[in-house]
Amino acid sequence: MELAEIKTLLILAKNELNSMLSLNRTKKIKYEESRYFELITFLSLWNVAGEGGSSIMNVIDDVPSGDALMQQLQKLDFELIEAQFDNVFKQQFRKMFGKKRPAVIAIIDVHEQETYSKDKRESLDIRGGKHKNGTNFFFKFATIQILCKDKILTMKVKLFRREQALKDVVDELVRHVQNFAKIRILLLDRGFRNTDIFNDLEYLKIPLLMPCVKDEKTKAEFMKREGKFHVVKCCFQNIRREYADFKLIMIKLDSDKEIGFYTTLPFLWLRTAKYFLNLYAKRWNIETGYRLQNQFLPKTTCVKGAVRYFYFCYAVAMHNLWLIMKNSVDKITLTVATLKFMLIYAWITTHLSLDL
Repeated sequence: MELAEIKTLLILAKNELNSMLSLNRTKKIKYEESRYFELITFLSLWNVAGEGGSSIMNVIDDVPSGDALMQQLQKLDFELIEAQFDNVFKQQFRKMFGKKRPAVIAIIDVHEQETYSKDKRESLDIRGGKHKNGTNFFFKFATIQILCKDKILTMKVKLFRREQALKDVVDELVRHVQNFAKIRILLLDRGFRNTDIFNDLEYLKIPLLMPCVKDEKTKAEFMKREGKFHVVKCCFQNIRREYADFKLIMIKLDSDKEIGFYTTLPFLWLRTAKYFLNLYAKRWNIETGYRLQNQFLPKTTCVKGAVRYFYFCYAVAMHNLWLIMKNSVDKITLTVATLKFMLIYAWITTHLSLDL
């Protein structure tokens, strides 16, 4: 595929993405919705805030101001944002996997954005967390990503709001992916150790793998461990005395470091320690994804959850677009920087030619 063809496909894909989104305006004064989304794309590619991006674009184009865009985004409700991006991610899934229902590895994680808002203790969109960068309060986004061979895609984003239980968020993310794929295993981090989550996943017949928490019970099992790879049946309970059953995998590396995993996978005797280490290493794909998604994230100081949610979903959709294009190109290394350059260059040359 030639570079010119790739550029054309990128522009078409970007336009298709924007065409699936709506600001749900009741009145269309001066600007069509497409002009607002051109501005959002520009903010995404340059990682800038609305007012600065609008000023730059208006040098050779006529787009809404950053304030006008912010007013429109703040009017959106969460259900509309979620429904629109669910549809975007569904169409992106079809482009990546076609109509087949693949067997996938799923990864769920929660991404945090720091906030220093004076309303941080009252806002339903903001949650507390471990101290980081001078704050204990964050906008939190739960995402589920799927992996199938060399194909990776984020399938859904949830704003993890104050009144929501983590178990309910995990349940919704997993059930959503089950509409499109068979989940072979779900990779989680220690923050998801919860009897409700374990039992719900068992009900859904979704095996899980996560690093163990080194509590007193786990330490005692490690003391009794036999050999470099040992598995025992375990359980833990919550304050309601409800139990969750699992198997504890204990691994001793050649460096003498000890690693443990919780899992509900069957037939563990067929596997080796290396299998579980390599399997869990795939979870780092979602961490890499957050880093790359941030390269598509428009900047904002707005503390409205709807705005933060829309911008984060848009960044995820742009990252997915890059993953789809990257998977489609054989002989050219399509980096995020290359994709951004192509779209920016196409926009500049198109508008300069119009002016001339």
